[in-house]
Amino acid sequence: MSTLRAQPRRRSAQRAAAARARWHLRILMPGLPLQACSVLLSRGREHIVVDSGFPQHDTLLLDGLAAAGVSPQAVTAVINTHFHLDHCGCNFLFPQATIYGSRRDLDWAVSIYESVCGGETRREIFRQFYPEATDEEFDRMDQARLLQLLRWMWDPSVLGPRERYCWLEENPLPFPGLRLLATPGHTPGHISLLVAARDGDYLLAGDARPFADDTANNPQQDMPPWNHRLAARSRKRLQRFEGVVIPGHDDPFSQTGEAGELETADCLTAGSAGVVDRF
Repeated sequence: MSTLRAQPRRRSAQRAAAARARWHLRILMPGLPLQACSVLLSRGREHIVVDSGFPQHDTLLLDGLAAAGVSPQAVTAVINTHFHLDHCGCNFLFPQATIYGSRRDLDWAVSIYESVCGGETRREIFRQFYPEATDEEFDRMDQARLLQLLRWMWDPSVLGPRERYCWLEENPLPFPGLRLLATPGHTPGHISLLVAARDGDYLLAGDARPFADDTANNPQQDMPPWNHRLAARSRKRLQRFEGVVIPGHDDPFSQTGEAGELETADCLTAGSAGVVDRF
């Protein structure tokens, strides 16, 4: 009888241990049209910030961390879904963190910032970074004053020291319960993140799904895709996920996944062909 009574207790302890192994997820900054959603993942002494916001959002981010009882020095890792400045501009706040992201994506984004801050704002020049953008899409960028924002905000120091970066093309993500999803299109090396959390499964979509309203004519979508075909394929891929989706610039929502297996990757293959091959 004692053995029979011990079995439920053992199973209960195993379930409790499994729950502790999952991540505690907390939103540090909610997603808004001009404010990227920032998420804190915690487990034991591990604290990971996913996307850090514009440099000018540092106070909001620090307030969110303080509410969670986590200091910037206690953050052990930052994961950037991509390197548009509204998703990586507060990386400098975390002096102990290893920063994970796509090298190709960072090099591409920094080339844009240097071009814009060097005065190269004509559409013919900017099209080297967005070769598929239409005049209508450039008009949206102009109306949102995106180039002016970049000139105002860009400073290489906001990214933090490069020696703290770990490139996902070369290294697997070393955190059990977190899985990478290659979702290029919005940018060349965009990634999304699948999270096994204590209260269920989450998809941190970044700007592969910036808004809950994913229609192409959403007036809030003022940033064109780098590659329309890949962006559409990434959106379709994300629709296979079942759980809670956290868009890059909107509130979380529940999604019932479509038929089909959602494949993941431990790391991205270097070069554009490798990223495309993930589909």
